[in-house]
Amino acid sequence: MNIVHVIPIARGINKETLSYFTASEVQPGAVVKVPVRNRTLPALVVSVEPAEDMKSELKNSPFMIKKIGKLKMLPVFLPAFIEAAKDAAEYFAGSTGSVLASITSKSILEQSDKIDHAEMPITEQKAPETTPEPHALQADEEERVAHYKSLIREQFARKRSVFFCLPTIQDAKKMYEQLPKGIEEYTHVLNASLNKKELLATWNKIIGETHPVLIIMTGAFLGIPRHDIGLIIVERESSTSYKLQVRPYLDIRTFAEFFAKRVHAKLIFGDLLLRTETLWRTKNGEMAELSPLKFRSMSTAKDTLIDMKKYKLLEKPEFRIVSDELEALIKKNKESSEHMFILAARRGLSPMTVCGDCATTVICSRCSAPIILHHGAEGNYFLCHRCGERRSAEERCRICGSWKLTTLGIGIELIQDILTGMFPEVKFFRMDKDNVATHKQALSMAADFYNSPGSVLIGTEMALLYLEKPVANSGVAAIDSLFSIPDFRINERIMNILLKIRSITQRTFLVQTRSRDQHIFDYAIKGNLMDFYREEIEERKKLNYPPFSTLIKITIRGQKSQILQDMKAVEALLKEHEPLVFPAFIDTVNKKSILHALIKLKRDEWISKPLLAKLRSLPPHVSVNVDPESLL
Repeated sequence: MNIVHVIPIARGINKETLSYFTASEVQPGAVVKVPVRNRTLPALVVSVEPAEDMKSELKNSPFMIKKIGKLKMLPVFLPAFIEAAKDAAEYFAGSTGSVLASITSKSILEQSDKIDHAEMPITEQKAPETTPEPHALQADEEERVAHYKSLIREQFARKRSVFFCLPTIQDAKKMYEQLPKGIEEYTHVLNASLNKKELLATWNKIIGETHPVLIIMTGAFLGIPRHDIGLIIVERESSTSYKLQVRPYLDIRTFAEFFAKRVHAKLIFGDLLLRTETLWRTKNGEMAELSPLKFRSMSTAKDTLIDMKKYKLLEKPEFRIVSDELEALIKKNKESSEHMFILAARRGLSPMTVCGDCATTVICSRCSAPIILHHGAEGNYFLCHRCGERRSAEERCRICGSWKLTTLGIGIELIQDILTGMFPEVKFFRMDKDNVATHKQALSMAADFYNSPGSVLIGTEMALLYLEKPVANSGVAAIDSLFSIPDFRINERIMNILLKIRSITQRTFLVQTRSRDQHIFDYAIKGNLMDFYREEIEERKKLNYPPFSTLIKITIRGQKSQILQDMKAVEALLKEHEPLVFPAFIDTVNKKSILHALIKLKRDEWISKPLLAKLRSLPPHVSVNVDPESLL
């Protein structure tokens, strides 16, 4: 009889290891099925001891040790991958099991007994004894792809495989169309769009291939056990999709660093504009430049910046949503049978409604988020983009009872309504989450757009994922509302959106704004990345934000009286770190209040073992987010 110590591969289990007994022989590294409460979960065996050696511990155990379930005798993970998961668990103040669950496909875990380990190559490529330092690559997409092709062939010549990580399924699809020419036989794609059967077949083919392979993947597939990893590429490094929004709030980019160190692989972060933290690390010698960083983004498009406030200076002032220049560009696009994209940053008719008498914002009755005005077949209605509450727009102010509700801001539906009225002969498409519900629908709309000369696609940020080919013309109709979001990363996000649109535009790139004093517009339309970085890093330094600090956000949700009490206990526990307590930007969701506490540490103070122990001791309803993407 053996006592088996395992790491449960699941979120929401705070214990690092659990123990079971079995009469079977099982080796560390095996994946087994274990009973946990009322569920059966996959778990990783970390150690095995004969029951005879633990008689006294078993006799004095306060709980009954259960029998282990279905056994899988061969390893699913590389030892280096498990060690990287442990590194990440410490960094993100979670458990190893929750990290493994975040970066391992659920379908693979469910089919672990069908993985064909017999096909795995017997000989392992010896990894280098030293780990290359991480590299940064900032350049236009065409130049980055050229670098990647060269690096992949270099690794193949050294008999090493390449892991190419991307933030979304659509990104992986687009990259697959550019990279594997000449090596199609050894190129594989792993992402959540594959069904269980396809995924298992691809997985088995990859681990059974004796030749080096190129794997184009999303973050959940970094654990595929290839013993010959020579290069890990994290492309579109600035994408917020790399930061997971569920516990343990893992950042795939950070995990990739831990993994690269453990397998002694070269690591490259690439993007048109890298994160401010990455650029700072490169300039301070923590990372190397793969090639000289490009701080000037080139474009063939003619750039035009329109100050919309000029319409208020007319003899008869007016509020205009479409400038004369944008109107002329749409006409020209139609006459030339070209394609045009117009960005609207926010959904709905208007992103905010306020009372004209008492200035109270109209909010959701369930989650307190500012509610958005939409237009439907039966008239206007309010919709909450946070929880989905929908109600009639025929209502009074909840504070003073006034009917004088005034809309503020410009939403995509309002832009669509105005443009279709101005240009009835133009075919308009609208791509946002309200109008396009699935990945398949988005692909279909994008295809229809490209097959319709003279057409215009109006879209939110999500549309940029589906613009696979360049457009002749583009316009930014409304993006100013994003500046009102109290988030220290918002300038970086806006800059990336503008640069992305500019990079896919061939002839004319037009930006409308009522915030002409924001330098970011000048930087974006000229592709001036250096001055943007200089301004952004100075602002971060003044406020002591990353990269000058490590942020840890602690969040409690529940009844207001209870979370206030719980937060006082958190403050007392962490008082030496001076946590700053504040309500969430949307402080109520589903009638539960939300309270945050923020700790700022010097970069070299994390990981602090004493602080880590305290964070891990917090009860399950208290969440800990290290390096949060947002403080809201």
